Amino acid sequence: MPDEAANIEPTLPDGEIVVGPWRLLLPRVYGFCGGVRHALHALEDALHRHPERQVWLLGDIIHNDTVNERFRRLGVRILENDHIDTGWTRASPEDLLVIPAFGLPLEVEQRVRESGLRPEQIVDTTCAYVKRVWTFVQDAAAQQRTILFHGTPGHPETRATLSRALTPQNAAILIPDPVAAEKVAAAIRLGSLADLTGCDVRNRDRVDLRRLAIANQTTMLCAETRAIENLVAAAVKAVGGDLRRAETLCRATQQRQDAALALCRRGCDLVLVLGGFASSNTTQLYRLAARHCPAYFIRNADAFTRHTIEHFRPETGKVENTSDWLPTLPGRIGLLAGASCPPDDVRAAVRKLQDILG
Repeated sequence: MPDEAANIEPTLPDGEIVVGPWRLLLPRVYGFCGGVRHALHALEDALHRHPERQVWLLGDIIHNDTVNERFRRLGVRILENDHIDTGWTRASPEDLLVIPAFGLPLEVEQRVRESGLRPEQIVDTTCAYVKRVWTFVQDAAAQQRTILFHGTPGHPETRATLSRALTPQNAAILIPDPVAAEKVAAAIRLGSLADLTGCDVRNRDRVDLRRLAIANQTTMLCAETRAIENLVAAAVKAVGGDLRRAETLCRATQQRQDAALALCRRGCDLVLVLGGFASSNTTQLYRLAARHCPAYFIRNADAFTRHTIEHFRPETGKVENTSDWLPTLPGRIGLLAGASCPPDDVRAAVRKLQDILG
């Protein structure tokens, strides 16, 4: 699968593509990140080296429908999230098991590695940045710190990280958003969890609100993560506590969000955000764009025609169909793509817009 950016030649020096009176704007950085390229290359290499063996993928390799469907067509069996814990036990002794880019919960990975399979039968594609977060939370847990984790509930990366953030001697608190962070900061100042709602607290009886560590899912909105860290740090300082802060923000996530913000500030009339609806990094690009102009979160170019567009709203978790979505007058349309969005999907969206607007 190609791993380069879309390589669409702009027709203006500032990166705009001219389509009659319309302008299509592409960000400075988009396309697969290094972690995604690593995961896809590792899976493709396993298929190439062992064509005679069944390959089992323990969850989506990344959160993109185009990519996962391609591997299904190549014969890969992809386990749904609800079946990851035990579904892999159906594999035969000669099959290959592939750990996806998000990683696996610790207890599941331990069972996989202790299953009797040879090391070469287990292909680990976990992102290096995710493993950095794991190292941090495991060190903090060993120090019996209560770990605050900013992440999306139910996301595979969140599940994998929280499983490594707990021992019988410490606690962890999942912070899904800034509203929950405000409540955590208030609890720290009060020295009590009595009024804390909206957060998943693990090992509640081991919570220590004066000895803490904070980390984040690698694909969250970077500015939001920093704001949450600062909010918590101020509360800890006010009570004389001790906080360890992780340096685990993914550089690729930061670069793509910075490029998306720069694009939006160029004055878009609307923005199309391409990627899988379960993709955290793509969701953050949509949230960022929606603060500046109308934004539509779509899977690929098949989602729109001149008159209608099928798009996902993360706020409601629903797919909607909207008519007359294009601006009445010619203007600027921005295109953003998540780090798990194939470059061919970006090319297809540009070509379709050129056909519709030309």
